[in-house]
Amino acid sequence: MFKRLTTSLSRPQQTVFFMKDSWRRVTLYIILLPILLIIPLLITVFVDPNMNIDRYELMTQAIKEDLRAEGAAITDGVLTYETPFSATFDYFTIYVGTQTQDSRTINFVFEDSTLVMYMANVEFNRISYIDLNLLNHDFSSTDSTELRNINIALKVFFEQQSAIVWTDMLISYLFGLMDYLFIALLMSMMMLIFVTRVQFPFKMRFKLSVYLSTIWVLSELILSLLHAQELEFISILLAYVYHILAYRSMKVITKGAVK
Repeated sequence: MFKRLTTSLSRPQQTVFFMKDSWRRVTLYIILLPILLIIPLLITVFVDPNMNIDRYELMTQAIKEDLRAEGAAITDGVLTYETPFSATFDYFTIYVGTQTQDSRTINFVFEDSTLVMYMANVEFNRISYIDLNLLNHDFSSTDSTELRNINIALKVFFEQQSAIVWTDMLISYLFGLMDYLFIALLMSMMMLIFVTRVQFPFKMRFKLSVYLSTIWVLSELILSLLHAQELEFISILLAYVYHILAYRSMKVITKGAVK
């Protein structure tokens, strides 16, 4: 696999020799390559495992705007409420009171005397309001001190959950995998439409694009490390150039050489 990676990056013309790879080998390459795209997240977690500022701001906004209701409060470490309510941010939902949970999100539930984290309706962790230093909170209040206290309590509980880190990794990987597959499919379609002088089956074009799109993955990794994701067009342009270089090299292939 390493040889295919280095060849795809340094000698795109030679990736034509990989078109007859088995689908098992190609699938393995597709699965493994997007792991590179989660490196920036791994570095971020290693350097600072705390909740990132963007997510914290989304959470505080959701609490301020949506996690409010009259008659709901935590008093001396015990929750009382009239009607259950909730707020959502990112892929998290905060619930106050017993209610049907969304199994598609990670859920934080304010129960009678504890804050509980659920994933797919399975309890992962709980902590008392006393241990969170959240003895009293009025959910109808707009007071900045009240809001800051609940924000900090949720942030502290959030940062104790290692499962969230792994979920972030998985989601980042899956998005990277889908983007990688999209680029490979897009490029193979473009070559099918615009490069007609070289005739061979689409499945081989796709295999070729899987390897030639390695440059897209590397470029996306570098842009992410440099916090320059807005320059994503560079990655697409590089993938296109690599495809052109590879297809132009096929002029020496005689008819019948690729079946």
